[in-house]
Amino acid sequence: MVDQTFELPALRRPPTDTRDLAREDADLSGGLDRAQVLALVVARDPGLRSLAHEARAALHAARAEGALPAPEVGAQVWNLPLARPYALGEASMYMLELRQMFPAAGSRDARARAATEEARGRVSALVAREAEVRARAAEAYAEYVQATLQRQVREAHREMLGAMLETASSRLAGGGPLADIPRIETEQARNRRSLARVEADVARVRAALNALLRRAPDAPLGSPSDVAPETVPLPLDELLSLAARSRGDLGEARARIRAAHARTQAASAESRWPSITAALGYFQDPLMRPGLGATVAAALPWVWAGARERLAEARERELAESDAAEGVTVTVRGEVSTAQARLQGLERELAVLHREAWPAAARSTEALRAAYTAGRGGLLDWLDAARQLHDIGEEEADVTASMVRTAADLERAVGVALPRSPIAIDPGSAR
Repeated sequence: MVDQTFELPALRRPPTDTRDLAREDADLSGGLDRAQVLALVVARDPGLRSLAHEARAALHAARAEGALPAPEVGAQVWNLPLARPYALGEASMYMLELRQMFPAAGSRDARARAATEEARGRVSALVAREAEVRARAAEAYAEYVQATLQRQVREAHREMLGAMLETASSRLAGGGPLADIPRIETEQARNRRSLARVEADVARVRAALNALLRRAPDAPLGSPSDVAPETVPLPLDELLSLAARSRGDLGEARARIRAAHARTQAASAESRWPSITAALGYFQDPLMRPGLGATVAAALPWVWAGARERLAEARERELAESDAAEGVTVTVRGEVSTAQARLQGLERELAVLHREAWPAAARSTEALRAAYTAGRGGLLDWLDAARQLHDIGEEEADVTASMVRTAADLERAVGVALPRSPIAIDPGSAR
């Protein structure tokens, strides 16, 4: 018997009642974490449910391949008069026959195995589709993190400009330069424009996330709660091993190889062994006693070249699937290695920003603030230092979001959710 029992992923249907939808979405107005977003997007993706139905359909087809062909029933009436062919009562012979065809020995089981492997390939395609859906959701979430961090950077810069304006106003009261006030106000206007742009980015990403979640574009959506930088603490060899076991397109390619091999076995059996048709008949001659008859017929695959050509075709397809699977393996290894190297590079880049660039810019800004407050420094130097601090915060936000995005790329390359661990530094833009 062919093993046709394997589990298909259970996908929850999205709620159809608007009250159910409101109840499920109630918790999305608070803090929003990545795992929650990805789980909801996967659960509500109609493409995944479509693939699940296709996999189940392929499994039913596999069971049908393993069954015998349907028996046939035939009826014959012999020697009707030519002048009255409708005179059934004047026939010389009546016959009923039951026929059953038996495929070549071993071919039916082999074709059932092939169809079963194709069903398993559909399940692997479902796994690959889920990885793509998760990656798309993770990309949108990374944009949400980036926009949120950039807003924090601009808000911190706004507070610093407010402190500058207070200090400049105090100096003006004591005889300080009048030109400092409009310079700071110009910077504040630029900051407000920048904040308006990032607020538009936040609104755009919220709408994109709501679309993936199958919600109204303006449905309430909380801010991301996990904006601290994270990495994947697994070595490359372990990631490659996980990808070899979990990657959906690899599983699909292997299933295609097994299916092609089973079809080669079926074609081999059909080229070596005949298919048999057996029939049992009931005969009734109006002038004689009734009787039974039996017929056995066999196909002769050795007489014609068609069976040999089908076998050659099956062997070529099996070789083609094997080479295709090797190509997928090479692609997977390259994607995993590239994503991990990129993630490690971003981690080092973030460390430099946090441990070197940020402290230096913060010390420079504080020193120039003290000098300006004491009347020994100029405003332009302080503004320039504040801009540098702002730019470093922007870079840190971009790198942090890139780490979220690259970790998602690594998960898609591996084909399974990966553990995350926080990096032992605090994002400078949040201070």
